[in-house]
Amino acid sequence: MTTQPPSPDSEDRRKHLDFIQAVVTRMSAASSNAKAWLLPVVTAAYGYALTRRADSVALLGLGATLLFAYLDANYLRQEKRFRSLYKAVASGRYDIESFSLQPDDLPSEVPSKEKGDWPPGTPRWINRLLPGPSVWLSWSVGIFYFPVAALGLVIACVVR
Repeated sequence: MTTQPPSPDSEDRRKHLDFIQAVVTRMSAASSNAKAWLLPVVTAAYGYALTRRADSVALLGLGATLLFAYLDANYLRQEKRFRSLYKAVASGRYDIESFSLQPDDLPSEVPSKEKGDWPPGTPRWINRLLPGPSVWLSWSVGIFYFPVAALGLVIACVVR
């Protein structure tokens, strides 16, 4: 005779949501820190490239921009995945293990765009390696990093 596991009470669900919210807050703070570190690094690299006419330093600043964009995009993807987990736990419609902090436990019904993943059918290694298009095109990644990268390209071309 098998017994059903007890259903989580409302206090357990509330605590589970608190844990998930703490992770979302940490991801958001890490994203802000990536932007905060990028600005002085790029300002120094682009400024030095302009004053010394060193296109290699401008390209180094461009590389730093791309690296920080990748880090920030990964933070945003993780944040999106945990927000999706939060919604799923809060709704109570899905069978998610109590106190699970694994976004991989999300049911397949959650759209890939909402999780920051690539559309279904995309090879798994791409989905593991790169955040999805909804992350790269978001205002906090695409609109922030694209102009900084474009500026680096312009500076590299001008000082050459």
